[in-house]
Amino acid sequence: MLATAAMVMVLPWVYGMIQKKQDMKSLDDVYNFFQTLDATIRNIAQNGGEESLSLKVSGKLEVHPDSDSSELSNSIMFTMESKVSFIAEDDWIPLNTPNENETATLGIDPPSVIFGKAERSGDKIIVQHRLWYRTLNDTSGNLYKIVLNTSNDNIVSTTTGSIKIQRLGSVTGESLKITKINIIV
Repeated sequence: MLATAAMVMVLPWVYGMIQKKQDMKSLDDVYNFFQTLDATIRNIAQNGGEESLSLKVSGKLEVHPDSDSSELSNSIMFTMESKVSFIAEDDWIPLNTPNENETATLGIDPPSVIFGKAERSGDKIIVQHRLWYRTLNDTSGNLYKIVLNTSNDNIVSTTTGSIKIQRLGSVTGESLKITKINIIV
């Protein structure tokens, strides 16, 4: 009888610890996915081609094309619920570079910034990761940018975690070279 009572008291704690370990693994998987996604988009922007990626974590993947007028323009975002977070709450925090300026320096800064954000909601934490592409400036004033496109340039989302990346081509203006990347979910 005493053993049963002890087990009833310990089981919720054990379950909570297991859930937190699983959530930490999921957070690592999401960050690693975003690093791979960024490397894949850059490679396709430079060399052309097409590739599919898949994220096996429950959540919502959204693509905000460059034409989106919100602060999320030209970015890919993933939102999930978790019991834990390695990201401070309430604000977007750059995870891969300290420079989060809209225009960065070619050869010094990456063309992308991976952000993280966490918000407490009851006993859960809503964790978001975002991959955003910005303009790069070389020393002679030329600008370069990877531009994300979707079908009909609308915000698209999926809960399957599957994404296809294609290069649409490049457009060169007076001082701006844009490489268009199509994202299909």
